[in-house]
Amino acid sequence: MSHRMLASLFTIATWCFMLFINGAVPFWSLPTLAQAVWTTGFSLSFIQNSLLSIQATNFGYPHPASIAFGLAGAYPAGILIAMGLNPSDAYTIMIAVWLTVAFWGAWRVGRFLGLSASLSALGALLWTSAPIIWAHAGYSMLSLGIALLPFYFSTVVIFLVNTVTMGRANLKSMIGYLVVPIIAVFMDGYSFMFFAVGSSIFAGYILIHYKEMRTYLIKYALPIHVLAFSWAYGLYALYIGKADYSPALMDFFRGWGLDLSFIAIPTKGMLWLWDLLRLSVARSDAQFFGDASVWVTTFSLPLILLGAVAWWSTRKSSRLATGFLILALFGFYMALGPSLKVDSTKPESMQIAMPHQMSALMPADLAIAPTGNAVLSKYVPGFNNMRAAYRWSALGMFGFWALVLLLLARKQSSSARFVIIGLIVFLILNNLPNLTGQWQAAKNNRIMFLALDHDLVKPLSQDLKPGETVAFLPYRNDFLVNYLAPKLGIRTFNVGGDKNLAEARTHWPDIMKQFKMDQVDPGFSGRVAQLLATGEANAVVLPYIDMLWAAHAWPYPDKYQAELKPAEKELEASKLFEVVHRQRYAVVRLKPAYAAQADSSVLLNILATDMPSPPLGLKRDYFTTDFALHQVGRVEKNVMFTTSQAGFLAYGPYQPLNAERYRLTVKGEASAIKDAWVDVVSHKGTIQHAKFPLSIAGNGPTGVLATGEVSLDSSVDDIEVRVHVGASDVVRLNGYELIVVKSK
Repeated sequence: MSHRMLASLFTIATWCFMLFINGAVPFWSLPTLAQAVWTTGFSLSFIQNSLLSIQATNFGYPHPASIAFGLAGAYPAGILIAMGLNPSDAYTIMIAVWLTVAFWGAWRVGRFLGLSASLSALGALLWTSAPIIWAHAGYSMLSLGIALLPFYFSTVVIFLVNTVTMGRANLKSMIGYLVVPIIAVFMDGYSFMFFAVGSSIFAGYILIHYKEMRTYLIKYALPIHVLAFSWAYGLYALYIGKADYSPALMDFFRGWGLDLSFIAIPTKGMLWLWDLLRLSVARSDAQFFGDASVWVTTFSLPLILLGAVAWWSTRKSSRLATGFLILALFGFYMALGPSLKVDSTKPESMQIAMPHQMSALMPADLAIAPTGNAVLSKYVPGFNNMRAAYRWSALGMFGFWALVLLLLARKQSSSARFVIIGLIVFLILNNLPNLTGQWQAAKNNRIMFLALDHDLVKPLSQDLKPGETVAFLPYRNDFLVNYLAPKLGIRTFNVGGDKNLAEARTHWPDIMKQFKMDQVDPGFSGRVAQLLATGEANAVVLPYIDMLWAAHAWPYPDKYQAELKPAEKELEASKLFEVVHRQRYAVVRLKPAYAAQADSSVLLNILATDMPSPPLGLKRDYFTTDFALHQVGRVEKNVMFTTSQAGFLAYGPYQPLNAERYRLTVKGEASAIKDAWVDVVSHKGTIQHAKFPLSIAGNGPTGVLATGEVSLDSSVDDIEVRVHVGASDVVRLNGYELIVVKSK
């Protein structure tokens, strides 16, 4: 009993330490701010409809919003909020519960492999303390999905191995096999793919190596495996309303591919041990492709080395060893992305001339060599949505982690076990962040979340009424709106999250679609007026704060107040509208005398003379020295000149445009043309609507380099005019325009 009590106390202690590392201590901390705000917004909206609702109706209006990922976290958090918990604490408890399941799943794998309860707890701590988990806390359910990999795989491995050893399928494990993939697919898409692909590889391995049960596995286990994952994905597709998301460009896969130097050398400021030893290096997105998540989560060389030794030591004593190795190698192979990178940095021209959004993508010609997996990433469903390729390393780490546990289970001598335990303790220390800084950041997240209610929700509740339709303009990736809308009881077109925003925009009214993302353009105030006068919105909020980045750190400076001031003055000058100014925002409404006449011919006639509608199309008459939407060229006196480099003289501006017939005119002069052209594209450059060569004809002060008609069969959200030149082209670009010539 004494031994069992000590084992239980040790397990509890490791579990508590795991929650502490991950910042998931209920009522004390919050693992992340932005994703907690985003997720609990869905949670609040779910429970406003009913406890059985799994679609949000407060944001992404007028179409109900299905959460793109994380339903398995958002819905339980909603139940906790309905029980009376503050949303921040509901989120932390939800994370803590799923991390507990993850810890138990890892412990279960250890027990299955033959470890004692205490050593299984140590192995579970090794997994749940990994940076690939806690450093992804800002990605919410991705972090949980990775943490849950041992739980997911334990269901498959135990089912398959027990089926082989007992000669029959256990009903309990069969039910688990059918249920766990559903949890996985509604938790996170990346980890679901790791689970689906990894378990298929492992099942194939068992099928090959357990010849004595091959017939039984084919007849019973294989159909259950196919049914489990098909059933799970079918439910997910039914929920989001489509079978798949649009695939990303190969340059994205390449940019977010795993650089081998990230595996071998830790990033400074992440792991206390390597910072203490001064063996970590500083990295930033100014140097490297992708974003910080690629290099702060993937240091794993110590685990890989011990895992490789473990495989060599156990390959003959356990038939599972090579199966785990195959999982590990496949995970890291896919993590590389389409191209091999070894300390691959951006060329200086990309660091200076291009904004990070574009320079994060990596062209093929900058890579060392192709890896060969581009075929999967480009053509195979599921794989073609795994654009952050480095995340496959989680599957690789899981395989090597399982091998380490297998090694510990297979070593019988006390001396060998003590050595392995010492190495595992070292790996745990290797995993740890600066614990003081990590804990303080988690405490601050909770403080900032609670401050949002006082600083923003409370004043907005005095200006907006429950049930009203509200637009926050200009729209962005508005994470904060997810939380504000259900807290205030309003409906809004805005929504946070790339996938949810893209889906919402397809259902917006035409006026809303005409706003440019993140821009206050010359037609801005006119469109605000139209939105209110037609009754599409009861109020428009003009936020002075960035509704994405304010969700990451609160309070946030009023960075847009000066930019919005001219539009506010235009609206205040109209006899139709009133503007209420607050500390962090302004609210625009129809004056009470006109509020009841919204969408009436009388009001619209007044609007037509009071604030004429903005023209359709887009136009650029000049370039400024800080113009960022170009790869090559230089700006002098508001004109863009070529510089004997091949690339885009201009691209963007990524604005919405209605389905119309347009005429494109590119203005400027050219003395040499060989490879220059202009095209009109959308959907991140994947759909080309028209393309014309540049010409030297018509040079002069008002010269035309290219002209032609462009037809948009449907509205688009991110139209681009791209002017491309070759190294030998000599061009002076004055501007361009895309103007409606005939309405459909």
